[in-house]
Amino acid sequence: MSKHTLKTKLTAIDFYIHKQYSYKEAAELVGANRSDVIQWVALFRKHGEAGLESTYTKYSVEFKMEVLIYIEKTGASIREASSVFNIPSYSTVVKWRRNFQEQGLDGLYPKSRRTPEVKKNLNQKKDARKTNEELVKEIERLRMENVYLKKLNALVQTSRESKNEKKLK
Repeated sequence: MSKHTLKTKLTAIDFYIHKQYSYKEAAELVGANRSDVIQWVALFRKHGEAGLESTYTKYSVEFKMEVLIYIEKTGASIREASSVFNIPSYSTVVKWRRNFQEQGLDGLYPKSRRTPEVKKNLNQKKDARKTNEELVKEIERLRMENVYLKKLNALVQTSRESKNEKKLK
């Protein structure tokens, strides 16, 4: 979803085109970034109001290559290419270019977005297989461990207190 509504975008474009405000002034009036207003004006000039509507599109590898080839052949900027091909966000083209430079053609293919499998607690599975006697023994062992740790902690505390008393004298 776009941060700015269609009405906001059209208002900024009107400030820039008809009222002769600068990109910066128009952006400040509608609460947007200067670069956003530049992009909106370019999209509006190339595609009209339809170019401003936010859409989610899956781009084919061929289309991505066509955009990158256009940039290479014409020397157009990424912003110009995104407005020519009606790509709402120029950062999309930036990602395509980076992926192509790093990974080649493979970088332009869509990545599978599977949800990661939730790792179930292995201890629960182990506990489910244990008998009652084994579980009772484990509880007894854990209780003894707790008692031992509490006594050890008490000894450490008394040792620290005695050192502090010696320092005070």
